[in-house]
Amino acid sequence: MSTVLKQKRIESGFSVEQVTEAIGIKRRMYYYVESGQKLPSRKVEKRLEQFFKLPASELLKVTE
Repeated sequence: MSTVLKQKRIESGFSVEQVTEAIGIKRRMYYYVESGQKLPSRKVEKRLEQFFKLPASELLKVTE
């Protein structure tokens, strides 16, 4: 299980480290969010939206 977030990160050519550094969260938390195991805070959602230029509702959709 994963999210659109993971697909967009890979398509954009970013590493997990690059994303977590840019949005200011720990890798472990990012992995939980990217895998759909946890929802980010609204603050982190906004940072993800700014980084990927997509709404959080799209980024956090779970895929198979």
